[in-house]
Amino acid sequence: MLGLTLGLMSLGLIDLDILQRSGSPSKKKQAATLMFKAKLKFEVDQFNNKFSPDSKFIFINSTSRSLDSSLGFTVANASCCPSLGTNGLCIPNQTLCQNRTTYLFWDQFHPTKAANQIIAINSYNGSNSALTYPMDIKHLVRS
Repeated sequence: MLGLTLGLMSLGLIDLDILQRSGSPSKKKQAATLMFKAKLKFEVDQFNNKFSPDSKFIFINSTSRSLDSSLGFTVANASCCPSLGTNGLCIPNQTLCQNRTTYLFWDQFHPTKAANQIIAINSYNGSNSALTYPMDIKHLVRS
């Protein structure tokens, strides 16, 4: 059995205490993200140890911070389409960015096509353990 493992886990009281003491909202968000990813990797390890040797599970971190200016994304702090409010969706009939390949985000939540292509390539054939853990999709299929 082969599988990609994604899921949600509850935060414990110690984790919640750490979040409350993390400082600014952005620091709290960053702390929560790091704790979630660490727990998810732990769960992948648990699945790989729990099931038969023929079962393999991996974690694909599509939100990895490995997408940066070295890959051509010069705009990572704004979306390609103007958006408003907390829903993060594009405002209808607004002018889009001129060069979509330089923007990391399409709207406030979703990566652009260029970012998704890099995520897909690295998910299939990548050696960055921050993005694919404990192996990429190519090695999962071959195992």
